[in-house]
Amino acid sequence: MAGLVIPLVVAVVTGMLLHPVVDRLERIRCPRSAGAALVLIGLSTVVVASLWLTVVGVIDQGDEISARVTSGLEFLDQEIGARWDPIGDPETAQRSLADAIPQFLGGLSSWFGTVFSSIAAFLVGTGISAFFLYYILRDWYPLNGWMEQHLGVDPDLGSAFVADANNAIRSYFGAITLSSLVTAVAIGGTAVLLDLPLALTIGLVTFVTSYVPYLGAIFSGAFAVLIALGSTGTRDAIIMLLVILVVQNIVQTLMLTKLSSDLLNLHPIVNLASTIVGAAMAGLLGAMLSAPVVAIAIAVQQRLAAQRHAGTADLTGATDHL
Repeated sequence: MAGLVIPLVVAVVTGMLLHPVVDRLERIRCPRSAGAALVLIGLSTVVVASLWLTVVGVIDQGDEISARVTSGLEFLDQEIGARWDPIGDPETAQRSLADAIPQFLGGLSSWFGTVFSSIAAFLVGTGISAFFLYYILRDWYPLNGWMEQHLGVDPDLGSAFVADANNAIRSYFGAITLSSLVTAVAIGGTAVLLDLPLALTIGLVTFVTSYVPYLGAIFSGAFAVLIALGSTGTRDAIIMLLVILVVQNIVQTLMLTKLSSDLLNLHPIVNLASTIVGAAMAGLLGAMLSAPVVAIAIAVQQRLAAQRHAGTADLTGATDHL
């Protein structure tokens, strides 16, 4: 079920954000079907380019990174060996190694199986999401009209509900974009000051992966630290790591909370609490969408209350007139 629900949710949210681009293409006489395809191709190009730049960057620095990591491991081995000899005599070492090899091979086989299934699930989910997204972008306004007519309320009120949902999603991701831009500039600027190669790539990867909660920060942070380690050494890698921890965990979190709370009219405590609850209930997707969902729920409740109040007022006025 999650293999279909998650791609659908991702496609709907992405459609909310990108349908204005298709609208602009349509205004310059580009058919919506062609415009939706162009947007899908452009989005795929950005994602693939970011991954390619990341892989190429690590490969370019791979030899130096490997040499420095190997040197560090050898240093640790020497330090540990000087203080503690856990192996003992050679016969014991051989028996331990013979016992460990089957366990290692079994664990390696399990790891490869997990990685393969994860990649396969990701590719299938991406394909389903792209399929959904194309039709959402192409048929945005008919889908909105159908939704407004089938919410079980007055069509005008249904239209207001749909508009509230669109505004909440776009406002929240606008806050993410602005905070991600500041984060990317800060981390990329640090790379420039440290005279690291691929500083622009580090900034781009940081910006793109900021849309993925938690995992995106880990991925971009590891990439930047590896580039620093492979190009200029341990000192700059530690500096880069400290900057990333401060910027991503403190600066970006505070900035995103402030911006999204203002745009969604939520108290910061409600914003943070909804993110925690969303992550606990629905993982990364829940963490990403919990704040706008709460804002949408509040807007719906307010509109229903206003409608009930208006109906009560009209009924009271009619009674007084009689």
